[in-house]
Amino acid sequence: MAPLPPPPTQPGVGSKTFKAPPVDGSLSLPQIIDHHLAHSPLHPLFRYTSADAKHAPYEQILWKDAARAVHRAARLITSRASAAPSSAHDSPVIAFLANADLPTSWACTWGAIRAGYQAFQISPRNSTDAIVHLLAQTGATHLVLGDEPALRDAANASIQALQSNQAEIIPSVFEMPTFSDLYVEDSGDFVPLPAMDTPDLDKTAFILHTSGSTAFPKPIPLTHRNLLQTARNFCYGELDLCGEVISIHFLPFSHTAAPNVSNSSFADGHICAVSPPTEHRTVPTPEQVLQEVINTECTIIMNVPSNIEVWAANPDAVKALRKLKVVMYMGAGLHQEVGDALAATGVNLFVGYGATEFGMIATMFRRPLPPDEWNYFSISGHQRPYLRPVPGEPGSYELFVRSTESMTPVFLDAKVEGELMCATRDIIAEHPTKPGRYRYVRRADSLIVLSTGEKASTNPVLVEAIVRQHPTVGAAVVFGSGRPQSGILIEPAEGCQIDPTDLEALASYRNAIWEAIEKANQSASTHARIFKEMIVVADSSKPFALTDKGSVRRGITLDLYNSEIEAAYAAVESSSQTDIESPSVWDAVATAEFVRRAVVSVLGHEVQDNDDIFQHGGDSLQATWIRNTILHALRKSGVPVNNVPHNFVYAAPSISELTKYVLALAQASVDESGGTSSEREGRRTQELDDMVAKYTTNFPHHNPAPNARAPESEVVLLTGSTGALGTAILAGLVALPSVSRVYAFNRRAKDGALVEERQLKALREQGLDSGVIDSPKVMFIEGDVASPRLGLSETLFAEIRESVTLIINNAWRVDFNVMLPSFAPLIQGVRNLADLALASPHPNPPRLVFTSSISVVRSHDPLNHTDWKSTKPVPEDSLKDPAVAIGSGYSESKWVSERILQIAADETALRPVIVRVGQLSGAANGSWNQREWLPSLVRSGQVLGVLPQAEGMVSWVSLSIAAAAIIELRNSAQTTHNLVHPRPVSWASLFDAFAASLGVQLVPFPEWFSRLEGSFKLEESEIELTKRNPALALLDHFRSLVSARGRPGEEVFGMPRLEMAKTVGEAGSLREENLARLGGEDVERWLNYWRSTGFLQ
Repeated sequence: MAPLPPPPTQPGVGSKTFKAPPVDGSLSLPQIIDHHLAHSPLHPLFRYTSADAKHAPYEQILWKDAARAVHRAARLITSRASAAPSSAHDSPVIAFLANADLPTSWACTWGAIRAGYQAFQISPRNSTDAIVHLLAQTGATHLVLGDEPALRDAANASIQALQSNQAEIIPSVFEMPTFSDLYVEDSGDFVPLPAMDTPDLDKTAFILHTSGSTAFPKPIPLTHRNLLQTARNFCYGELDLCGEVISIHFLPFSHTAAPNVSNSSFADGHICAVSPPTEHRTVPTPEQVLQEVINTECTIIMNVPSNIEVWAANPDAVKALRKLKVVMYMGAGLHQEVGDALAATGVNLFVGYGATEFGMIATMFRRPLPPDEWNYFSISGHQRPYLRPVPGEPGSYELFVRSTESMTPVFLDAKVEGELMCATRDIIAEHPTKPGRYRYVRRADSLIVLSTGEKASTNPVLVEAIVRQHPTVGAAVVFGSGRPQSGILIEPAEGCQIDPTDLEALASYRNAIWEAIEKANQSASTHARIFKEMIVVADSSKPFALTDKGSVRRGITLDLYNSEIEAAYAAVESSSQTDIESPSVWDAVATAEFVRRAVVSVLGHEVQDNDDIFQHGGDSLQATWIRNTILHALRKSGVPVNNVPHNFVYAAPSISELTKYVLALAQASVDESGGTSSEREGRRTQELDDMVAKYTTNFPHHNPAPNARAPESEVVLLTGSTGALGTAILAGLVALPSVSRVYAFNRRAKDGALVEERQLKALREQGLDSGVIDSPKVMFIEGDVASPRLGLSETLFAEIRESVTLIINNAWRVDFNVMLPSFAPLIQGVRNLADLALASPHPNPPRLVFTSSISVVRSHDPLNHTDWKSTKPVPEDSLKDPAVAIGSGYSESKWVSERILQIAADETALRPVIVRVGQLSGAANGSWNQREWLPSLVRSGQVLGVLPQAEGMVSWVSLSIAAAAIIELRNSAQTTHNLVHPRPVSWASLFDAFAASLGVQLVPFPEWFSRLEGSFKLEESEIELTKRNPALALLDHFRSLVSARGRPGEEVFGMPRLEMAKTVGEAGSLREENLARLGGEDVERWLNYWRSTGFLQ
């Protein structure tokens, strides 16, 4: 095999401690370790903050110590492994599952490779199912474990699963060597391993894996050639990195960047700054990383954009960044405004663009560029890319990577112009005036991301191709990025043109191509379906802009038709599916058929008449379409609809219920009040009682295992860990020494985002320790509480059932529009979790903590309800009268769930803890979800120029305090608790501060609501208007508060006061010495957060 061509520069020339090794293929990387043992023994490889800062700010691991650690690791691993190492291509695979510090992981990995094994680093964040998959896929013969109990449990469960699946290879398990085993003081008795022969460079040496964003993680095998090529990456840059100190503090060795950066030090002599060796690795916070960067005197930092964005907000941190030679971000894009600001202050930003499969694309590293070019990179000299122009986007290219002597991609998965290449599936754009400089633009599949955050289609280009097959279609372009729904712009084929302003001709053309649109819709995600009203037909006087090859120039064409597209969006809210014919006679059969067609046409798939629309893909946009279609047909028939509630689709969320409702309207048998107040309340309370009865039959008995013993540690199943309160609870649980495992259970995201990504974002939004996601205590799992076995595999469900000691049911849908039936899956989940607890083999069932809501008493009337008397506060006790909760599906669902658990406590061994949580006022850093009612109300102040006054008190409590209290109450002997701020303050005290800071006036609540409601009537487009003033989306909720007057000294909006003596007695976090009253500082903290996100101006 021909040697690798030499890099353009020789690093370390003139260095007294580093002798550059040959990197032409004559030596493999494990042989280069021996080279440095002999020739660079005193050159540092690792640097970390010293435990004794007075003695020295940092400590270093020299190459001689690192190389000897590799030799020791090779001996230890060989002695513990049952399979002998081999030079063959199918040598045994040794998998590592540990949360070890980087120097230890590095030495163990290279020790295994040096001994002749394939080393496989498995992220400890993987679920048991993912670990099983990876072990089976790689045929691992050994599993090397860290000493964390959680990892041992995961390993045992994985081995058992492999045995149950009758896997061909069952790995043997042994303990991973520790830092103290490998890095020992030189006593003169070190004996190196025999010299190593140069291995076949195309033999697999090291295995990493993908993150598993679409399915199970995928192994990525790296040969000795791949590793050597990667080690040369930095030798193609503009800087000699020998002796430079590069921060990789936040990286575990299972993350591709850690081995890539440390491998490069073999060739160029840079020093890797890492976190100090500890028994159990934790991910440092952004603040801790920057402090360690300073302590270890780093000159270059490699980090993720989210950390850099945190530092950018701190002037002292910016000063520290400005002193560094390079600040590199990787893994995602850096916010444009943040990058612009940092670059303007003199921070040398650098984009690290590359991947495990094809190495670094960007030159590593370069000298500073002008500030306005911080997000551009040049392509490294060791790469030979193929840039395929993107039709219609001058200067934009899809990037492919060729195989060369200097870089061999792991996967050659695309054939371009007869040559196999690696498809990056990325679009990059060349600088308009400086050829050879590029910036990353987007993924090549051109996913359209709606304003909801959901991806509009798996591939809009595919949708366009399907539609173009219709003989009357000449060209098509899908649009919709940043909008509530997608649409399609059609240029009719020659001879089929129409006048799009002729409504009859437009309707006829849409009908003619509808079959093709429906076929295309089948390839799109449910929320991305194109409705007939969103077909925009081109005018023949404005032809599409085309390339020389005849392809549509997308950007230019969409700009050309911008006004037509805007008109389509403006009309969509008031439009309806007018092609669905209204019944000639509004009888039961005709009405049911009409409603069925209206619903199915919007959803895009069949549903049963009794199915809940919102449990079968329905969302607020589709509810709007169904509502408008029904109202259009009723108006056409002369039925008055002025007083029909805005949310009637939510109130009747199935075809059968909508049919009854519409039939009653059409036949004028529903009066405006729907019966007397007592009659309406009677129907609703009976519905709640019926639902309680449905979910409280046949509770299982708790049968402990023979000789069962109480668990020594706590194992927690936490649902909804990525929500605001769930995130704070998760962080609190991880910090408890008594907790050995937390199963962080969440539903799968509609947009496919990984649960770990969602959790990391939530932690950072609240300013909490992002290292929580890498804690060996935490296992992230995705499922559905309403499904059998919670939607989990038998193996994982059994693991949870056998081990869990505490269940915290925190996940719930916060939607005040939908009615009680739409919460049925969550209520089923409450029953399923109760059954799970009762199936435990432990002596006592796990405690089940349910985060309820004070809204269960939203309709309280202390004089008329039987649960408490007169005007006393709501007791810390069960509320058996359903009338207290009537008013919204949300409050009713919480009351039903409370009753289910209270009845379970009466009839079984289950001992639930119900915590009625009040209004949560965001995190300690001011983070408060802007979709909630209070932020939306505050935002209305900037739109309307006024904020509302209200009488009464508020008892809001922060996320951190609420989470701490819930954790403190987990073993309470009392079933029911009320959780609000025990020392409320007046609404006026907070809103005086809001108004002063925003520069707006305060007006009485009814006047504010009148202005809000009036602004709704000024515009036709509901979606666009609510985007500007989100309070309009909660119009019905605010309307209900107009008449709900508070009184001085009482809770605002007529909410009852709550007893808290028992709760405060058990939850120390709520006591006066630990909890200050809300005030102006809190208001400023919330406002500053909303301003920082752009929610407020």
